[in-house]
Amino acid sequence: MLSIAQLPRQVLLILLLQFTNSLGVSALIPLMSFFIVEGLGAEPWQVGLYTGLLMPMTLLANRWAGERLDQGFRVKRLLLVSICAFTTVTALLTQVSSLVMLIFLVAPLMSLTNMGSGTIFTFCRLYSERNDLDITRINSWLRMTVSLAWMIGPAASFSLVSHYGFSAAFGAAFAVSLVYLVLGTTVVPGSFRSARKSKARDEHDPINWKLLIAALICLGFIITNTLFVSAMPLFFVQETGLPGSTPGFSLSVKCLVEVFVIFGSVRLAEWIGTRQVLLLAACLAASSMILFTQVTELWHVIAVSVLEGTYYGLFAGISITFVQSFAPDRPGRATAIYMNSLFLGGMIGSVSMGFIASALDFKAVLYVAAASSVAAFTVLLATMKVQPDPAEKQV
Repeated sequence: MLSIAQLPRQVLLILLLQFTNSLGVSALIPLMSFFIVEGLGAEPWQVGLYTGLLMPMTLLANRWAGERLDQGFRVKRLLLVSICAFTTVTALLTQVSSLVMLIFLVAPLMSLTNMGSGTIFTFCRLYSERNDLDITRINSWLRMTVSLAWMIGPAASFSLVSHYGFSAAFGAAFAVSLVYLVLGTTVVPGSFRSARKSKARDEHDPINWKLLIAALICLGFIITNTLFVSAMPLFFVQETGLPGSTPGFSLSVKCLVEVFVIFGSVRLAEWIGTRQVLLLAACLAASSMILFTQVTELWHVIAVSVLEGTYYGLFAGISITFVQSFAPDRPGRATAIYMNSLFLGGMIGSVSMGFIASALDFKAVLYVAAASSVAAFTVLLATMKVQPDPAEKQV
Protein backbone atom coordinates (compact mmCIF):
# COMPACT_ATOMS: atom_id res chain seq x y z
CA MET A 1 0.00 0.00 0.00
CA LEU A 2 1.36 3.43 -0.91
CA SER A 3 2.30 5.45 2.17
CA ILE A 4 1.23 9.06 2.33
CA ALA A 5 4.86 10.13 1.80
CA GLN A 6 4.94 8.24 -1.51
CA LEU A 7 1.88 9.96 -2.95
CA PRO A 8 2.43 12.66 -5.58
CA ARG A 9 2.01 16.23 -4.37
CA GLN A 10 -1.05 16.76 -6.56
CA VAL A 11 -2.75 13.67 -5.08
CA LEU A 12 -2.04 14.96 -1.55
CA LEU A 13 -3.71 18.25 -2.48
CA ILE A 14 -6.72 16.38 -3.87
CA LEU A 15 -6.96 14.43 -0.59
CA LEU A 16 -6.89 17.70 1.33
CA LEU A 17 -9.57 19.11 -0.98
CA GLN A 18 -11.81 16.07 -0.37
CA PHE A 19 -11.18 16.19 3.38
CA THR A 20 -12.19 19.86 3.53
CA ASN A 21 -15.33 19.17 1.48
CA SER A 22 -16.34 16.26 3.72
CA LEU A 23 -15.52 18.16 6.91
CA GLY A 24 -17.82 21.01 5.97
CA VAL A 25 -20.66 18.83 4.68
CA SER A 26 -20.48 16.45 7.67
CA ALA A 27 -20.72 19.41 10.01
CA LEU A 28 -24.09 20.35 8.46
CA ILE A 29 -25.96 17.24 7.32
CA PRO A 30 -26.40 15.48 10.71
CA LEU A 31 -27.17 18.81 12.36
CA MET A 32 -30.04 19.87 10.13
CA SER A 33 -32.84 17.77 11.67
CA PHE A 34 -31.81 19.00 15.14
CA PHE A 35 -31.73 22.59 13.86
CA ILE A 36 -35.18 22.30 12.31
CA VAL A 37 -36.75 21.05 15.55
CA GLU A 38 -34.70 22.88 18.19
CA GLY A 39 -33.53 25.95 16.31
CA LEU A 40 -36.60 26.73 14.23
CA GLY A 41 -39.21 25.24 16.57
CA ALA A 42 -40.75 23.06 13.85
CA GLU A 43 -42.47 19.74 14.42
CA PRO A 44 -40.34 16.59 13.98
CA TRP A 45 -42.40 15.44 11.00
CA GLN A 46 -41.53 18.67 9.20
CA VAL A 47 -37.94 17.48 8.91
CA GLY A 48 -39.27 15.29 6.12
CA LEU A 49 -40.30 18.36 4.13
CA TYR A 50 -36.69 19.48 3.97
CA THR A 51 -35.13 16.07 3.31
CA GLY A 52 -37.93 15.13 0.90
CA LEU A 53 -37.01 18.10 -1.28
CA LEU A 54 -33.23 17.91 -0.80
CA MET A 55 -32.72 14.26 -1.70
CA PRO A 56 -34.33 14.25 -5.18
CA MET A 57 -32.58 17.52 -6.03
CA THR A 58 -29.24 16.03 -4.91
CA LEU A 59 -29.76 12.94 -7.07
CA LEU A 60 -30.46 15.16 -10.09
CA ALA A 61 -27.51 17.46 -9.35
CA ASN A 62 -25.10 14.53 -9.07
CA ARG A 63 -26.35 13.01 -12.33
CA TRP A 64 -26.13 16.36 -14.11
CA ALA A 65 -22.58 16.95 -12.85
CA GLY A 66 -21.46 13.45 -13.85
CA GLU A 67 -22.76 13.87 -17.39
CA ARG A 68 -21.12 17.28 -17.76
CA LEU A 69 -17.76 15.92 -16.61
CA ASP A 70 -17.97 13.04 -19.09
CA GLN A 71 -18.75 15.48 -21.89
CA GLY A 72 -15.56 17.45 -21.27
CA PHE A 73 -16.86 20.21 -19.00
CA ARG A 74 -14.04 21.86 -17.05
CA VAL A 75 -13.75 20.27 -13.61
CA LYS A 76 -12.78 23.51 -11.90
CA ARG A 77 -15.86 25.41 -13.09
CA LEU A 78 -18.20 22.67 -11.92
CA LEU A 79 -16.45 22.34 -8.57
CA LEU A 80 -16.55 26.10 -7.99
CA VAL A 81 -20.32 26.05 -8.53
CA SER A 82 -20.57 23.51 -5.70
CA ILE A 83 -18.14 25.39 -3.44
CA CYS A 84 -19.89 28.74 -3.92
CA ALA A 85 -23.21 27.06 -3.15
CA PHE A 86 -21.74 25.66 0.07
CA THR A 87 -20.32 29.04 1.09
CA THR A 88 -23.70 30.67 0.46
CA VAL A 89 -25.51 27.94 2.43
CA THR A 90 -23.35 28.40 5.51
CA ALA A 91 -23.81 32.17 5.36
CA LEU A 92 -27.58 31.85 4.90
CA LEU A 93 -27.95 29.42 7.80
CA THR A 94 -26.77 32.07 10.24
CA GLN A 95 -29.76 34.18 9.12
CA VAL A 96 -32.48 31.54 8.56
CA SER A 97 -35.39 32.05 10.92
CA SER A 98 -38.14 29.88 9.43
CA LEU A 99 -38.66 26.49 7.84
CA VAL A 100 -39.91 28.16 4.66
CA MET A 101 -36.58 29.96 4.22
CA LEU A 102 -34.74 26.71 4.83
CA ILE A 103 -36.76 24.79 2.24
CA PHE A 104 -36.76 27.37 -0.54
CA LEU A 105 -33.32 28.94 -0.07
CA VAL A 106 -31.05 26.40 1.61
CA ALA A 107 -32.28 23.09 0.14
CA PRO A 108 -31.63 23.96 -3.55
CA LEU A 109 -28.16 25.29 -2.75
CA MET A 110 -27.40 22.29 -0.55
CA SER A 111 -28.17 19.97 -3.46
CA LEU A 112 -25.46 21.75 -5.48
CA THR A 113 -23.14 21.49 -2.48
CA ASN A 114 -23.66 17.72 -2.37
CA MET A 115 -22.32 17.25 -5.90
CA GLY A 116 -18.87 18.45 -4.76
CA SER A 117 -17.66 15.12 -3.38
CA GLY A 118 -18.51 13.20 -6.55
CA THR A 119 -16.81 15.86 -8.66
CA ILE A 120 -13.60 15.48 -6.63
CA PHE A 121 -13.76 11.68 -6.89
CA THR A 122 -14.11 11.97 -10.66
CA PHE A 123 -11.27 14.51 -10.88
CA CYS A 124 -9.01 12.18 -8.90
CA ARG A 125 -9.94 9.24 -11.12
CA LEU A 126 -9.15 11.19 -14.30
CA TYR A 127 -5.89 12.50 -12.85
CA SER A 128 -4.83 8.99 -11.76
CA GLU A 129 -5.56 7.55 -15.20
CA ARG A 130 -3.67 10.35 -16.92
CA ASN A 131 -0.59 9.80 -14.74
CA ASP A 132 -0.67 5.97 -14.64
CA LEU A 133 -1.36 5.81 -10.90
CA ASP A 134 -2.96 2.88 -9.08
CA ILE A 135 -6.63 3.88 -9.20
CA THR A 136 -7.85 1.44 -6.56
CA ARG A 137 -5.27 2.52 -4.00
CA ILE A 138 -5.72 6.23 -4.69
CA ASN A 139 -9.48 5.76 -4.30
CA SER A 140 -8.92 4.06 -0.94
CA TRP A 141 -6.90 7.03 0.27
CA LEU A 142 -9.60 9.38 -0.97
CA ARG A 143 -12.31 7.37 0.78
CA MET A 144 -10.28 7.38 3.99
CA THR A 145 -10.24 11.19 4.04
CA VAL A 146 -14.05 11.11 3.90
CA SER A 147 -14.18 8.76 6.90
CA LEU A 148 -11.74 10.91 8.88
CA ALA A 149 -13.76 14.05 8.16
CA TRP A 150 -16.98 12.36 9.29
CA MET A 151 -15.27 11.40 12.55
CA ILE A 152 -14.57 15.08 13.22
CA GLY A 153 -17.31 17.18 11.60
CA PRO A 154 -20.52 16.01 13.35
CA ALA A 155 -18.90 15.85 16.79
CA ALA A 156 -17.43 19.35 16.40
CA SER A 157 -20.69 20.91 15.17
CA PHE A 158 -22.84 19.38 17.92
CA SER A 159 -20.26 20.42 20.52
CA LEU A 160 -20.35 24.01 19.25
CA VAL A 161 -24.15 24.01 19.35
CA SER A 162 -24.22 22.74 22.94
CA HIS A 163 -21.78 25.41 24.14
CA TYR A 164 -22.39 28.42 21.90
CA GLY A 165 -25.52 27.83 19.82
CA PHE A 166 -26.34 27.10 16.20
CA SER A 167 -24.81 30.34 14.89
CA ALA A 168 -21.37 29.28 16.13
CA ALA A 169 -21.64 25.91 14.36
CA PHE A 170 -22.75 27.53 11.11
CA GLY A 171 -20.03 30.17 11.46
CA ALA A 172 -17.40 27.45 11.81
CA ALA A 173 -18.79 25.72 8.70
CA PHE A 174 -18.54 29.06 6.86
CA ALA A 175 -14.85 29.28 7.84
CA VAL A 176 -14.31 25.76 6.47
CA SER A 177 -16.07 26.80 3.25
CA LEU A 178 -13.54 29.62 2.76
CA VAL A 179 -10.65 27.16 3.09
CA TYR A 180 -12.50 24.89 0.67
CA LEU A 181 -12.85 27.79 -1.77
CA VAL A 182 -9.12 28.58 -1.63
CA LEU A 183 -8.24 24.92 -2.23
CA GLY A 184 -10.76 24.62 -5.04
CA THR A 185 -9.25 27.58 -6.89
CA THR A 186 -5.65 26.38 -6.48
CA VAL A 187 -5.71 22.56 -6.56
CA VAL A 188 -7.70 21.98 -9.76
CA PRO A 189 -6.02 23.21 -12.96
CA GLY A 190 -8.28 25.60 -14.82
CA SER A 191 -8.14 23.68 -18.10
CA PHE A 192 -8.43 20.17 -16.64
CA ARG A 193 -11.23 18.14 -18.21
CA SER A 194 -12.04 14.66 -19.43
CA ALA A 195 -10.25 13.82 -22.67
CA ARG A 196 -13.32 11.99 -23.92
CA LYS A 197 -15.00 13.50 -26.99
CA SER A 198 -18.55 14.78 -26.68
CA LYS A 199 -21.31 12.86 -28.40
CA ALA A 200 -23.67 14.35 -30.90
CA ARG A 201 -27.08 15.29 -29.65
CA ASP A 202 -28.81 12.45 -31.46
CA GLU A 203 -26.46 9.78 -30.04
CA HIS A 204 -27.77 7.97 -26.99
CA ASP A 205 -25.95 5.53 -24.76
CA PRO A 206 -27.64 2.22 -24.03
CA ILE A 207 -28.59 1.52 -20.43
CA ASN A 208 -25.55 0.17 -18.59
CA TRP A 209 -27.22 -2.61 -16.61
CA LYS A 210 -23.92 -3.76 -15.12
CA LEU A 211 -23.37 -0.33 -13.64
CA LEU A 212 -26.89 -0.22 -12.19
CA ILE A 213 -26.45 -3.66 -10.62
CA ALA A 214 -23.20 -2.50 -9.00
CA ALA A 215 -24.99 0.57 -7.63
CA LEU A 216 -27.84 -1.62 -6.34
CA ILE A 217 -25.32 -3.68 -4.37
CA CYS A 218 -23.93 -0.51 -2.81
CA LEU A 219 -27.46 0.59 -1.99
CA GLY A 220 -27.96 -2.55 0.14
CA PHE A 221 -24.88 -1.81 2.21
CA ILE A 222 -25.81 1.84 2.74
CA ILE A 223 -29.35 0.98 3.86
CA THR A 224 -27.86 -1.41 6.43
CA ASN A 225 -25.53 1.28 7.73
CA THR A 226 -28.16 4.02 7.82
CA LEU A 227 -30.77 1.87 9.55
CA PHE A 228 -28.29 0.93 12.25
CA VAL A 229 -26.88 4.42 12.81
CA SER A 230 -30.40 5.89 13.00
CA ALA A 231 -31.66 3.31 15.49
CA MET A 232 -28.48 2.77 17.50
CA PRO A 233 -28.78 5.53 20.17
CA LEU A 234 -32.35 4.69 21.13
CA PHE A 235 -31.81 0.93 20.89
CA PHE A 236 -28.75 0.92 23.14
CA VAL A 237 -30.07 3.39 25.72
CA GLN A 238 -33.84 2.83 25.79
CA GLU A 239 -34.34 -0.81 24.84
CA THR A 240 -31.10 -2.36 26.06
CA GLY A 241 -30.59 -0.10 29.12
CA LEU A 242 -26.92 0.63 28.42
CA PRO A 243 -25.22 3.89 29.50
CA GLY A 244 -25.86 7.03 27.51
CA SER A 245 -22.24 7.09 26.38
CA THR A 246 -22.61 3.73 24.59
CA PRO A 247 -23.61 5.10 21.15
CA GLY A 248 -20.58 7.39 21.14
CA PHE A 249 -18.23 4.56 22.09
CA SER A 250 -19.71 2.34 19.41
CA LEU A 251 -19.37 4.94 16.67
CA SER A 252 -15.80 5.86 17.68
CA VAL A 253 -14.65 2.23 17.64
CA LYS A 254 -16.37 1.59 14.32
CA CYS A 255 -14.81 4.64 12.64
CA LEU A 256 -11.33 3.90 14.00
CA VAL A 257 -11.40 0.31 12.75
CA GLU A 258 -12.93 1.41 9.44
CA VAL A 259 -10.03 3.74 8.64
CA PHE A 260 -7.44 0.97 9.02
CA VAL A 261 -9.51 -1.66 7.22
CA ILE A 262 -9.96 0.61 4.19
CA PHE A 263 -6.27 0.19 3.42
CA GLY A 264 -6.32 -3.55 3.96
CA SER A 265 -9.32 -3.92 1.64
CA VAL A 266 -7.19 -3.04 -1.39
CA ARG A 267 -4.59 -5.71 -0.69
CA LEU A 268 -7.31 -8.25 0.10
CA ALA A 269 -9.08 -7.44 -3.19
CA GLU A 270 -5.82 -8.02 -5.07
CA TRP A 271 -5.55 -11.41 -3.38
CA ILE A 272 -9.10 -12.81 -3.57
CA GLY A 273 -10.94 -10.40 -5.90
CA THR A 274 -13.14 -7.33 -5.44
CA ARG A 275 -16.47 -9.18 -5.58
CA GLN A 276 -15.26 -11.70 -3.00
CA VAL A 277 -14.32 -8.87 -0.65
CA LEU A 278 -17.82 -7.44 -1.00
CA LEU A 279 -19.32 -10.88 -0.32
CA LEU A 280 -17.24 -11.06 2.86
CA ALA A 281 -18.33 -7.55 3.82
CA ALA A 282 -22.00 -8.50 3.36
CA CYS A 283 -21.57 -11.55 5.61
CA LEU A 284 -19.87 -9.45 8.29
CA ALA A 285 -22.54 -6.76 7.98
CA ALA A 286 -25.44 -9.16 8.51
CA SER A 287 -23.57 -10.91 11.34
CA SER A 288 -22.81 -7.66 13.17
CA MET A 289 -26.43 -6.51 12.96
CA ILE A 290 -27.65 -9.83 14.41
CA LEU A 291 -25.02 -9.74 17.16
CA PHE A 292 -25.96 -6.19 18.10
CA THR A 293 -29.48 -7.40 18.89
CA GLN A 294 -28.01 -9.68 21.58
CA VAL A 295 -25.71 -7.24 23.41
CA THR A 296 -26.26 -6.66 27.13
CA GLU A 297 -22.94 -5.12 28.24
CA LEU A 298 -20.77 -2.26 27.03
CA TRP A 299 -17.91 -4.59 26.15
CA HIS A 300 -20.30 -6.59 23.97
CA VAL A 301 -21.05 -3.42 22.01
CA ILE A 302 -17.39 -2.53 21.60
CA ALA A 303 -16.53 -6.04 20.39
CA VAL A 304 -19.31 -6.07 17.79
CA SER A 305 -18.41 -2.51 16.75
CA VAL A 306 -15.01 -3.85 15.69
CA LEU A 307 -16.84 -6.29 13.43
CA GLU A 308 -19.06 -3.50 12.13
CA GLY A 309 -16.08 -1.27 11.38
CA THR A 310 -14.43 -4.16 9.54
CA TYR A 311 -17.40 -4.73 7.24
CA TYR A 312 -17.85 -1.04 6.48
CA GLY A 313 -14.13 -0.51 5.90
CA LEU A 314 -14.07 -3.39 3.40
CA PHE A 315 -17.08 -1.93 1.61
CA ALA A 316 -15.88 1.68 1.68
CA GLY A 317 -12.36 0.83 0.54
CA ILE A 318 -13.30 -0.77 -2.78
CA SER A 319 -16.93 0.08 -3.54
CA ILE A 320 -16.31 3.17 -5.66
CA THR A 321 -13.65 1.38 -7.70
CA PHE A 322 -16.04 -1.55 -8.09
CA VAL A 323 -18.75 0.72 -9.49
CA GLN A 324 -16.36 2.70 -11.70
CA SER A 325 -14.98 -0.52 -13.21
CA PHE A 326 -18.26 -1.05 -15.07
CA ALA A 327 -18.01 2.31 -16.87
CA PRO A 328 -14.34 3.38 -17.08
CA ASP A 329 -15.15 5.44 -20.19
CA ARG A 330 -17.81 7.30 -18.17
CA PRO A 331 -16.10 8.05 -14.81
CA GLY A 332 -18.39 11.02 -14.17
CA ARG A 333 -21.55 9.00 -14.69
CA ALA A 334 -20.24 6.04 -12.68
CA THR A 335 -19.20 8.25 -9.78
CA ALA A 336 -22.52 10.12 -9.86
CA ILE A 337 -24.44 6.85 -9.73
CA TYR A 338 -22.23 5.67 -6.86
CA MET A 339 -22.82 8.91 -4.92
CA ASN A 340 -26.54 8.73 -5.62
CA SER A 341 -26.66 5.19 -4.22
CA LEU A 342 -25.18 6.62 -1.01
CA PHE A 343 -27.71 9.45 -0.80
CA LEU A 344 -30.65 7.26 -1.79
CA GLY A 345 -29.65 4.55 0.67
CA GLY A 346 -29.34 7.15 3.40
CA MET A 347 -32.80 8.52 2.64
CA ILE A 348 -34.44 5.07 2.51
CA GLY A 349 -32.74 3.96 5.70
CA SER A 350 -33.50 7.06 7.76
CA VAL A 351 -37.15 7.19 6.67
CA SER A 352 -37.73 3.43 7.07
CA MET A 353 -36.22 3.35 10.55
CA GLY A 354 -39.02 5.45 12.02
CA PHE A 355 -41.78 3.37 10.47
CA ILE A 356 -40.21 0.05 11.50
CA ALA A 357 -39.53 1.20 15.06
CA SER A 358 -43.06 2.58 15.43
CA ALA A 359 -44.67 -0.61 14.13
CA LEU A 360 -42.38 -3.00 16.04
CA ASP A 361 -39.30 -1.90 17.98
CA PHE A 362 -35.69 -0.82 17.46
CA LYS A 363 -34.42 -4.40 17.56
CA ALA A 364 -36.59 -5.09 14.51
CA VAL A 365 -34.78 -2.27 12.73
CA LEU A 366 -31.51 -4.14 13.20
CA TYR A 367 -33.01 -7.32 11.78
CA VAL A 368 -34.16 -5.38 8.70
CA ALA A 369 -30.66 -3.88 8.45
CA ALA A 370 -29.25 -7.41 8.43
CA ALA A 371 -31.75 -8.40 5.75
CA SER A 372 -30.56 -5.53 3.53
CA SER A 373 -27.00 -6.87 3.64
CA VAL A 374 -28.29 -10.36 2.91
CA ALA A 375 -30.02 -8.89 -0.14
CA ALA A 376 -26.72 -7.30 -1.25
CA PHE A 377 -25.00 -10.67 -0.75
CA THR A 378 -27.69 -12.39 -2.83
CA VAL A 379 -27.34 -9.93 -5.71
CA LEU A 380 -23.55 -10.27 -5.60
CA LEU A 381 -23.82 -14.05 -5.72
CA ALA A 382 -26.50 -14.08 -8.42
CA THR A 383 -24.46 -11.79 -10.66
CA MET A 384 -21.07 -13.50 -10.31
CA LYS A 385 -20.82 -13.65 -14.10
CA VAL A 386 -21.51 -9.93 -14.42
CA GLN A 387 -17.95 -8.68 -14.82
CA PRO A 388 -16.37 -5.73 -16.64
CA ASP A 389 -15.72 -6.60 -20.29
CA PRO A 390 -12.03 -7.24 -21.05
CA ALA A 391 -11.75 -3.86 -22.74
CA GLU A 392 -13.28 -2.16 -19.71
CA LYS A 393 -11.08 -3.53 -16.99
CA GLN A 394 -8.99 -1.32 -14.77
CA VAL A 395 -5.85 0.23 -16.15
